[in-house]
Amino acid sequence: MNHRELFHGLYAAHSKQLFSFLLGRTNDRELAADLLQDVYLRAWNRRESVDRIAPAERIYWLFSVAANRLKDEYRRTANQKKAEERLRAAPADGEGDLSGVVAGRERVRELEARMNDLPDELRCILTMKVLGELNSVQIGAILQQPPGTIRYKILQARRLLAEQLKLLETVPTGEKGDLHARRR
Repeated sequence: MNHRELFHGLYAAHSKQLFSFLLGRTNDRELAADLLQDVYLRAWNRRESVDRIAPAERIYWLFSVAANRLKDEYRRTANQKKAEERLRAAPADGEGDLSGVVAGRERVRELEARMNDLPDELRCILTMKVLGELNSVQIGAILQQPPGTIRYKILQARRLLAEQLKLLETVPTGEKGDLHARRR
């Protein structure tokens, strides 16, 4: 059986069960569909490993991937809620001025928007590093890339994000007018 047939067979045999499981845990059809898509994307990316799993055991592997994706989603939403709570709890100035709180919320929204503008791979790696609190060795193992490559991609993502948020400025230096980034 080739990989495409294996994948289609997995989807036909188990997608309804997995979707029901995800929907039951999230109570959100769109989120459940997104998570289901991610489960099958992971299955496709690991198709050679899945092929070595006994056919009767593949459903259990799929459910473990789905459970892990749910945990990731719970962590992501919990972190987002904590950040929102910290913003809500931020003390206003003595005069009741909410401008600091509003500015903080705007910064969070801007950061989220700029994160969404990053290329998918860089956004994923940076999210795993910052929110998932994983190191480059762990991220590399998950994504099957060398830790050095992961560290470079984290640096790329941070630089792009800093540029998008205008935290870096270019300053001409040297005789040839070379541009070097400098933190404000």
